[in-house]
Amino acid sequence: MEESPLSRAPSRGGVNFLNVARTYIPNTKVECHYTLPPGTMPSASDWIGIFKVEAACVRDYHTFVWSSVPESTTDGSPIHTSVQFQASYLPKPGAQLYQFRYVN
Repeated sequence: MEESPLSRAPSRGGVNFLNVARTYIPNTKVECHYTLPPGTMPSASDWIGIFKVEAACVRDYHTFVWSSVPESTTDGSPIHTSVQFQASYLPKPGAQLYQFRYVN
């Protein structure tokens, strides 16, 4: 079974993707855990995308899911949350490298 490579983008704006596996098993969902830095105000219009590593534009995503917005946050504390990517929307197995990116 060939696995597909996935990595985390360099931290931009302080968003930190946690426990990112180097590959994922095809036909299984992928859970993406991340932490938003203190002072970040998440919005219902924020999203997590899977991008080819070389993608230069936010419109060049492979797939995305809307980020989760916690019901309550403690001011000054980081926000830990996660989203799930359904298996049918993930990139097909191959040599192409992909990464998570947080878009607000």
